[in-house]
Amino acid sequence: MSPEHIIEEALARYERPLISHAKAITGEIESARDAVQETFLRLSRQDVAALAPRLAPWLFHVCRNCALDHTRKLVRFPSGELDESAHASDAPSPADAAGAREETSLLQRLVADLTPREQELVRLKFEGGLSYKEISQTLRISVSNVGVQLHNAIQSLRSAWLRENAEIRP
Repeated sequence: MSPEHIIEEALARYERPLISHAKAITGEIESARDAVQETFLRLSRQDVAALAPRLAPWLFHVCRNCALDHTRKLVRFPSGELDESAHASDAPSPADAAGAREETSLLQRLVADLTPREQELVRLKFEGGLSYKEISQTLRISVSNVGVQLHNAIQSLRSAWLRENAEIRP
């Protein structure tokens, strides 16, 4: 497979998850897009064939660093608004779409209550689709540590979700 083909496939597969990951770090969609653009620019300068077996962790690690660099360069005032285009719903009816938006909003709020490390782990696993091994390579922590921290984050989310739904429903 040619390097160009690998980069094209990586762009198609990882662009949106990388933007989402970078936006969580930078707080702005434009800054996130800049970080992802820089990530793929750096990828184009690498031996892509050699990176192929560990491409996902490499992309997320470099994107994370680019996003952090971007936030260090500029003073940010987080808007707190979500980019609705990044979470478009394919629900068949308006009622289903409204319910999905409410659940998504609740889940985002609950994730925001996690520690920054737990938030990053959840994003990498569920938005980025990375394996535990890829997450460990991205964050430079052990695979077992990823498992423990992610398990704790999911348990916290589950408890908070049940609490919230118990308060909503009599």
